[in-house]
Amino acid sequence: MKEEAKYKTTLIENAEKTLKALKAAGGTSTSWDLKLKLRLSGSALYLALGRLEAMNKITIMPDELNLKVSVIASKKDND
Repeated sequence: MKEEAKYKTTLIENAEKTLKALKAAGGTSTSWDLKLKLRLSGSALYLALGRLEAMNKITIMPDELNLKVSVIASKKDND
């Protein structure tokens, strides 16, 4: 059970880092740029992106060989 908790904690941390990097990049980036900037494995990045998308924090769209990732502006951000 301890490994499962560590995995979940790492997943949450990677999602938070990914969202922070996206915001620092002006709200949009490619999956490749995020992977390089955050030094995450492809699997770790895609799990983090999946979590953020499930939480309605980002949108993911195909962009040639990469994915275009964009932050969804919350109502709180617009006030």
